[in-house]
Amino acid sequence: MRFTSSYRSSALAIHQSIRRYISDTAQRRVPLFAWIVIAVVCCSSITNGQTSSAAKDSKEKQTEKGFTLIEEGTRPLATVTFASADRFVEEARYIFDAAGSPAAFKVVEDWLSGSLNDLEGFNRGKPFGIMAYLPVAFPPLPEFIGFIPVDSVEAATKLVEKAPVVISKTSEEGRYEVIGPNRTYPVLLRDGYAFIPIGNNPSEKVLDRNFPNPAQLLASHAQQFDVSVSLDVESLPIATRTLLMNVVTAGLSTQMQQRDGEPEGAYRIRKTEGTRVLDTLNQFVMDCQKITIGLDVVQEEHAINIDTVIDALEGTKMLKEILQSTERQSYFIPLLDDNAAVSLSLSSMMADRDKSAYIEMMDGLRMEITRLIEENKLGATPDENSPIGQGLSAIQKSLEVGHVDVFAQFYRDSSGKLAIVGASRVEEGDAMGAGLQDGLTRLKDVQEVQKAGTLQIAMGEHQGITFHRLTFAQQPPEAVEVFGKDVGLTVGVGARSVWAVLGGEDSWSTLKAVMDQLEAANQSPQEFRTPPNFRIIVNVNQLVEMATIADTAGKKAREAKEQAAGAEAAAKVALASPQVPAEAGANGNRGLVIKGDNPRDARRAAFARRQEQGGKIFRDSLAEGDDRIEIDSRLTETGARVRIRLEEGFVKIFGRILASRFAPANETPADEIGENRN
Repeated sequence: MRFTSSYRSSALAIHQSIRRYISDTAQRRVPLFAWIVIAVVCCSSITNGQTSSAAKDSKEKQTEKGFTLIEEGTRPLATVTFASADRFVEEARYIFDAAGSPAAFKVVEDWLSGSLNDLEGFNRGKPFGIMAYLPVAFPPLPEFIGFIPVDSVEAATKLVEKAPVVISKTSEEGRYEVIGPNRTYPVLLRDGYAFIPIGNNPSEKVLDRNFPNPAQLLASHAQQFDVSVSLDVESLPIATRTLLMNVVTAGLSTQMQQRDGEPEGAYRIRKTEGTRVLDTLNQFVMDCQKITIGLDVVQEEHAINIDTVIDALEGTKMLKEILQSTERQSYFIPLLDDNAAVSLSLSSMMADRDKSAYIEMMDGLRMEITRLIEENKLGATPDENSPIGQGLSAIQKSLEVGHVDVFAQFYRDSSGKLAIVGASRVEEGDAMGAGLQDGLTRLKDVQEVQKAGTLQIAMGEHQGITFHRLTFAQQPPEAVEVFGKDVGLTVGVGARSVWAVLGGEDSWSTLKAVMDQLEAANQSPQEFRTPPNFRIIVNVNQLVEMATIADTAGKKAREAKEQAAGAEAAAKVALASPQVPAEAGANGNRGLVIKGDNPRDARRAAFARRQEQGGKIFRDSLAEGDDRIEIDSRLTETGARVRIRLEEGFVKIFGRILASRFAPANETPADEIGENRN
């Protein structure tokens, strides 16, 4: 800011006096929000002063700077946007009502109207949040600026000054200072918004920017989401993006050199993957317009949506790849069951960049397989005409086609135990199957494989596909209780599909039934709802039930083991010292534990109580239903959107946990969940 020297002297004297005053009055505690409002403070003694000469000043500064290799964007690189204060109040009311805790909202409402004067002076209908700029510096460290909408300076000042601060207007139009006990915050008022830099000892130079009007810049974010985080890649000038990518590439390239003793095949795979990652990053930096992550509580749908939206620049290769990725539907659509504990489906066309990289990696994979076979003396070295060589060629053929079609789903076998079935589409699968069998035959007698479990080659056949099974050597009681006896993995490769199942002894029958279901659907085509090309559905209650069963089995096993160990130890003590009772020690006081007053133990106990309470709220809330999580991906006009949708059960969990925190001494919100069920 520009001051005369006499003004600076006077301002310094006033400044020091104000600091002393604040230090004397800052002994009282103030609400945390009051410090947040310091950001709002920007509104304090502000008069809707507008800096109409900002654009002109910016041009003059640009002329003075001359040519610069790195430039700062005219828009913020990143933003955190909250839709509005009123929207948050509405969503809070819904969340606590859904949780059956309207009294908790009353606490929030009273706090808002009492301690915060209903945010009088601030515009409760406009978005607020934080902007981040990447300044012209090396290394470039982001600068953060809070922005808060202000309607009335006088009313807002009354709220802000509940904290131990004083607001002082400077000589420059639209500029203010919020003077606290330990630091001073510069403030700029423009377009009905107060801008204040965030951080320790923020410089007033951070505000020497032509900030865009947040209400206009972030209107779409505020309309779509309650809260969002956005990275505006396009805001960086192309020269800056190019330079940053060159720096990143130079740094990562040094990590892609061949290491001492690294096999050639492994090096080729690692180098090719590193190059692919760099190419992907470069495309993102150069072709991506912006990426936004937003959360929206949708009262009409009784759900929460968490979206990740990727927008690509028009006409770019990135946009073309995104749009082409959904050209083919999944072969496994007839098997999809929204009521399964977990159901997953992915059908996507690979980008040319990825196809080329993975095909190139096949050369390294061939070299590695050959090396391992020779070093471990696992039989004749495979050539391109051997089963393994033909199998690798089939994998390469699948990569050339570039269609990734994957399916996985949880089932119950004939004994009611869990069986996880998975499948994937391939090309020339018969060659893959022969290569798989050859490889397993070579590995069967390897010590590490034998330690892993019992390998059965060609244990069964179905629909012309030969299957192999590894029954795991380790059979934890938790796994046996969930999956059944003899937990293992069964795999087979057919002409067009790879099939697998993880489960117990009855899982083989489950796999065959699923394959037959798909075959019957293909023989008698019917209309199916076309799902998104990527989808995951999780019915959490079913997973909670499985986890509870496994936990109970594990506890019983541990208790039995501890009892057996205790009995054995007691027997040894009795044999060694028959004159001393097993329950007594040298001082006759064996087993006595005296606990002292340890603050750390108290904190741990309190944490354990909160954790137990949270777990009870989680289980009881989901037991009421509305426990589904849906994840899917869909195209937009400018890219793609990935959505995580949480049903109302999760809204209840969030509301009840918050309600329980409002009354930590009286934990009735958690205890009364059953009474509040709808």
